[in-house]
Amino acid sequence: MSHWQRTTCVREEDDAVALVRVYCGLASAEAADGTASAGSALTSAVVDDAGRLLHVCEIGDDPAGYARLVVLLVERSGGPSGAAIAADSDDHTITSLLSAAGRPLAIADDDSVDDFAERFADDDSVEEMQSPPAVRRAIGLARALQAGALSAVTLPAPRDLANYKQVLAAHAALASGRHTAAVALREVLRELYPAALRAYPDPAETVPLAVLDALPEPGMLGGTMSRGRDVSVAADAVAAHLAADGVADAAEINEAVTALRVAISETPRRATVNRALTSAVAETVRQAVASVRACDAGCDALVSALSARVTTPVPGRRAAARRGEQVGDLAVPGGTARRP
Repeated sequence: MSHWQRTTCVREEDDAVALVRVYCGLASAEAADGTASAGSALTSAVVDDAGRLLHVCEIGDDPAGYARLVVLLVERSGGPSGAAIAADSDDHTITSLLSAAGRPLAIADDDSVDDFAERFADDDSVEEMQSPPAVRRAIGLARALQAGALSAVTLPAPRDLANYKQVLAAHAALASGRHTAAVALREVLRELYPAALRAYPDPAETVPLAVLDALPEPGMLGGTMSRGRDVSVAADAVAAHLAADGVADAAEINEAVTALRVAISETPRRATVNRALTSAVAETVRQAVASVRACDAGCDALVSALSARVTTPVPGRRAAARRGEQVGDLAVPGGTARRP
């Protein structure tokens, strides 16, 4: 079973809990010496209304990491505003962008974060109890929101980011639209190209999107005129073309194309999708794929603009105190100073 196929059960289970009220915790990924540098990675954890852990991942503390977090929260909550967020510091680029975007946010001090990590830990989960400190802190923050120990509110936008509110709102709209387009793609494939869902747990990922754009109709790999050697030649040509376009490395693309070919051979062709509808099916799948890609392109353009203009904040009071440094005037983006 390929990488593309073996995670199907997990992804389908995830889909069942996707559209709920969710809570997110963000914790600094600390280095071995106990410091947490600005611009480093953050650990994010998402729990649902019952406190069940839905997702844990590491994201960069930069506009690209912010964009990834927004997409994750949209996928989990079904909308751009269906999540409250708690962080262990106000020194992060991501928390600054969240404030500028007007998202509900709570900032907890270090002692509270450590307390939440212990108080809201799932003692019955061996995996969670053995997780790194940053993961446990992120989970604790998320569950503190869910339990009402923390309240997320809309914080004032940093002065240097106030002019980016429209950009961030546009990005949120595109992220929400991307989620809707991905759902539409899945439903189109369910009706017209079920083998694609068998091959790809998430057909809206980059590589499956590229493969489906190149092979939008199952007959291109599994039809009566494309058996044996012809199939292999077609698959190799598609994989080589996508690799040359820089979609991914050749091995990953070959695996994705092979997974689709195997899925097509194992999926009975529906009688309603006859030769007369083949071109319509191919065009429909291509347009559904294009919808997802259009949202991705818009998001990438906005994130690129943010990355070119948003500077990484230097460590603030909490980060300095964590290292035992003297806390005085600390610079923030835009040249202003913040006093304790």
